[in-house]
Amino acid sequence: MKGDKTMFENQLGLQEQLDVMKQYGIIFDTGSPIRGILANDSIDQLANDAAMVTAANSGVPVEFTSYIDPMVIPILTATRGAREIFGEAKKGDWTTSYARFQTSEITGEVEAYTDYGQGGASDVNPTFPVRTQYIYQTNIRYGDREVDVASRARLQLAADKQRAAATVIDIASNKFALYGVAGLEIYGLLNDPNLPAAVSPLPNAGAKTLWADKSTKEIYEDVLYLFGKMADRGAGHIDANTELVLATSPATQVQLGKATDFNISARQMLETYFPKIRFVALPELATATDGTSILLVAPTIEGLPTAQIGFSEKFRAMRLIPESSSFHQKFVGSSYGTIIYRPFAIGKMTGV
Repeated sequence: MKGDKTMFENQLGLQEQLDVMKQYGIIFDTGSPIRGILANDSIDQLANDAAMVTAANSGVPVEFTSYIDPMVIPILTATRGAREIFGEAKKGDWTTSYARFQTSEITGEVEAYTDYGQGGASDVNPTFPVRTQYIYQTNIRYGDREVDVASRARLQLAADKQRAAATVIDIASNKFALYGVAGLEIYGLLNDPNLPAAVSPLPNAGAKTLWADKSTKEIYEDVLYLFGKMADRGAGHIDANTELVLATSPATQVQLGKATDFNISARQMLETYFPKIRFVALPELATATDGTSILLVAPTIEGLPTAQIGFSEKFRAMRLIPESSSFHQKFVGSSYGTIIYRPFAIGKMTGV
């Protein structure tokens, strides 16, 4: 061993040192050079490595241990249910200033017959109501570097902005269908001046009118009361077999699920009496100023629409304009609001 020690001290190479240790039963079966066994000529380097010149670190930057989920969760907006009540109709194009509609009312009277009498007359009274067209727009812009930076986060920025523009146009269309456009001869389903006056719910035995304080039967009777008013205005054109739409706020729609002791809900009772009724959730029926309302609508009378949501350009994507290092695009929509032809077929109850 003394001679072997002298051999190590004469600075044998790494492989030679391994061969010597193997003779004494010390074997490193790795198949490759072994890290951590240093030859004598590496001792000085090891000593230098012990003196750190950087700050001590016990981990890695958190970015390297983060997970970026590829699924993008869009933030939802309120549902847009106006078109679920009435259909949409294209009127003219975007060069149209206003749309004119023709109505025709029969007039006349009779009197007792005589061979030579000319009394009694029948005629028709045409009228031509007008609705103005409102054209609106929104714009998007995106820069070259902005898109490249967003792509590092796996965002499709240009496509997302185009989708945002389409959604903004759709939200505006729903708003104009319900409220029209202030200052123009454009009205909506909720504020047309020709609509019948709204009625109030029937008070129950406890003088309560809110559906939250009412029983299943009392809620059902409120809808019947509203239908009775509408049927009376319809003069025989509206009955229980007419196609109907009951529009409520989402919270009010829950009240229709109230059941009796026999597990029959207000909704089931309504579906039994009105076999062609549909239910639509309309968030705009709940407001801070007017409380919560419901609408009962007959969408068609004798094959003709009660109302239509009018437009000429539902969605027009204008040309994509390249600039020095960015792009610009405009999107256009139009609206006549809700064109109500037969207001008597729409009933509203506030304060439910």
